Amino acid sequence: MRRLPLLILALAFLCSSAAFAQPTISYVLIPSQVPGAGATKVELVRTDLTLTAVQATYVGPGESGVGGGTSTTLQAYVGPSTSKPNPLLNLTPVLPGEGGGMMILAPVAGLNTVEVSFEVEQAPVKTAWKLPLLGEADFFPAKSTIFVLNLVKASDAASNLQIFNVGATAATCTVQVLRPKGSLLDERDGIQVPALGVTNLADVMRRVGTPGAGGLNGGVNAAVTCDQPFYAMGSYAATNRWDTRVEFPATQIPTNLTTVTLDSRPGTFFRVKQGASDLTFPVNLDPTVNYHTMTIAFDVAVKDPPSFTVFRNVVGMFRHGGRRFNKTLFFGSFENFDKKKYVIDVGTPFIETTLKYLFPLVGGRTYRFNITLDNDQHSNHYVITDQSGAVVMDTLAGLYNDFETVNGNQVQIEMGLGGVADNAYFPPYGWAFQNLDITATK
Repeated sequence: MRRLPLLILALAFLCSSAAFAQPTISYVLIPSQVPGAGATKVELVRTDLTLTAVQATYVGPGESGVGGGTSTTLQAYVGPSTSKPNPLLNLTPVLPGEGGGMMILAPVAGLNTVEVSFEVEQAPVKTAWKLPLLGEADFFPAKSTIFVLNLVKASDAASNLQIFNVGATAATCTVQVLRPKGSLLDERDGIQVPALGVTNLADVMRRVGTPGAGGLNGGVNAAVTCDQPFYAMGSYAATNRWDTRVEFPATQIPTNLTTVTLDSRPGTFFRVKQGASDLTFPVNLDPTVNYHTMTIAFDVAVKDPPSFTVFRNVVGMFRHGGRRFNKTLFFGSFENFDKKKYVIDVGTPFIETTLKYLFPLVGGRTYRFNITLDNDQHSNHYVITDQSGAVVMDTLAGLYNDFETVNGNQVQIEMGLGGVADNAYFPPYGWAFQNLDITATK
């Protein structure tokens, strides 16, 4: 059995009285945020439907979870999917309004954490990010170096850097802030992170120049090294909460990337009509290649529906095999015609996180879609522009499932819908999909 921090040993009362098993400990890393940003939800899986108790211990910046932290026993509940084996846990009531930190979760034996979704704004959710959900062995080894990618600075907000220590003693860390081309911009050493604790560097962008009004500097990276097992991530606590983002670490900075074309279909390649309302095709990713980004770009000539319609499926990307009806969803997107609402499903099987934006797709007009998935930054940048080039929707959200070929199962793209589902989801009859280009970087 691996070494357990002192706090975990103190949670022995949560063991099953029958089996005397140790609970499985999870660490949820919470980004800094502006007050009232949204909700943090955890998906769990259980072997017994009666299991509900989770001890949640919050460790704030500058605090140590060894003999400290604030503990609360929370109860898992059945979520909107009504999946009883996969209940949810809402951490929001026991999290501070801002500042971030680390939440240590100790469910009763037989109840285990699966995934965390951080939702910004509620009713509707405007952006969402998958948060790190770690076991002790998932932290980076002591004395290794990781790179937190794409820190940004605007005229009214800037990324901060959080360092998490899972060791039983305090950690000493070094941070180098690097320009996009790799030269040193700032360096700080002797940074102290409490045992089983968190340190927040709110001023990590102090030497980055402030852009003009409304501008945003990007591409700044931070190299982090600690003498205890650690993790680091950045967060951009935007004044406009919709622009909130989480910045993830990588073991190296992606450089010298090569762009390859995976698919190209000029002109009208798919016209949605009765009897031919669905187009599904594979993306030919090489399973031996480490891809960084994928961009899916196409035009759509839109028509109003010929009859009663609620939702119209537009485009999605998935892979066979996974927890969602035996699929892994990278994103799905559809339009609520009557309410002029556009919905993006980020791919969580049971938390069911969806983003919603109000605007119409007007019949008789053509729109350009540009969707960029980033495996390094775990993000999806989804942009729709109209025929004049004006932006209709521009949202940056988390990529909950990295795109790749798994066990021979290729990534698939689906446009339209094969038929009416649940008397609510319809094909976008009359639409013409045009000028498809799919590229990737490696």
